Amino acid sequence: MSLTDSIDSKSEKPMSLIWGCELSSERDSYTFQVPEEWQCEQQLALRTICLGEKARDEFHVVEIVPPEDGKPRAPVPLATLKPSVLPMATLVGVELTPPVTFHLRAGSGPVYISGQHISCKCRG
Repeated sequence: MSLTDSIDSKSEKPMSLIWGCELSSERDSYTFQVPEEWQCEQQLALRTICLGEKARDEFHVVEIVPPEDGKPRAPVPLATLKPSVLPMATLVGVELTPPVTFHLRAGSGPVYISGQHISCKCRG
């Protein structure tokens, strides 16, 4: 069942929270996850990825690292940014199911990723 189908259900109410993280040379990866006791469907809808004002004029590559489920999978590049060329990108239609790990593959950052954490809040 998709999130849209869940939202239409009378037993669940959609809830959306603003979400964001920073990647830099000090912290080059971030994992978005929700507690296991949350029984409702969760999604992370990405909206923008941008460089901070102190980012060096170098390529900054952000990738999504696939979950470790025993299957060999390669990381997926999400964006390649450079202050003098492309300091920001809008992400449309990138909706991910947690857990999701973002990794700064190249560059020193800071890189900011923002979006919406969408949850179907179950009513008792």
